[in-house]
Amino acid sequence: MATINGLHHVTAFCDEPQENYDFFTDVLGLRFVKRTVRFDVPEKIYHLYYSDYDGTPGTVITYFPMTNMPMEDGLPGKGQTTAVGLTIPEGSVDYWQDRFDEHDVEYETSERFDETAIAFTDPDGTPYELVTGESDIDPVSDSDVPDEYGIRGMHGASVHSNDPQGTCDVLETMGWERVGWDEHFQAADRIRYEAPESEGHGDVVDVLVRPNAPQGVLGIGTWLHIAFRCQNNWEQDQVSDNLRENGYITTSPKDRDYFRSRYITEPGGAVFEYATDGPGFTADEDLDELGEEMRKPDWLDIDLEEIERMLPNLQTN
Repeated sequence: MATINGLHHVTAFCDEPQENYDFFTDVLGLRFVKRTVRFDVPEKIYHLYYSDYDGTPGTVITYFPMTNMPMEDGLPGKGQTTAVGLTIPEGSVDYWQDRFDEHDVEYETSERFDETAIAFTDPDGTPYELVTGESDIDPVSDSDVPDEYGIRGMHGASVHSNDPQGTCDVLETMGWERVGWDEHFQAADRIRYEAPESEGHGDVVDVLVRPNAPQGVLGIGTWLHIAFRCQNNWEQDQVSDNLRENGYITTSPKDRDYFRSRYITEPGGAVFEYATDGPGFTADEDLDELGEEMRKPDWLDIDLEEIERMLPNLQTN
């Protein structure tokens, strides 16, 4: 049976694209690898992508800036992904705390599962964590964050479930293994799952069990979905068939140009995507030129220059 061995990317809503770009490139030191239109509403919304230098699956963060389509602020809570963890090396906690202090980023540091987590938000309130651990991903070397402290892809994600057992069942149907819960809490309110065969990054999902917490509200500052990795179309179809055989509803494939996607809303309320590793971000740009030009899919018949004039200004150089 095909298995899912990690996360592919995560997607959230933001407000101003320039503020978003400045935070992820200047503060976190990630690379801006792609700027496209949002395929279903190309005249109003960007799709922005950040990652390691190569655009490796398991390092990719994407955003829909909603400036041209006003959206209310969201509320992270039950029924959503409520944090995305990015891996930092052991010994780098002091560096990131100092860096956040310099950039007026509020944060809170805690210990769990023998790791240190620095919780913070992006400028729109989207929840993140920097989590200490090992990773096979190289940091972005042309950032002003020193290599020894740089972000090394995704660590994992936290899903705040309305139906924790249902969420756990989906993860187990995918072949993920329950490895324990956070001993720092009196109750098992953070159940950890790991991918069956780690690819070296993005291989953790924590299911949060906090029944008295508020219900999440989708909007700016919340996660739209997390995407899991499938090596190719065949593997993605096998995963979808397995989920359907176990009573879950998955969508038909969607062509996202740089990967192929299917979706499921798991019983706890969060949206899971299953995305293929390829074709990848070099499908329409050379590696060293990723993110330099506005892109659109070949099948979308629009005047890209006209669309750019309608979208908010975004300076990326």
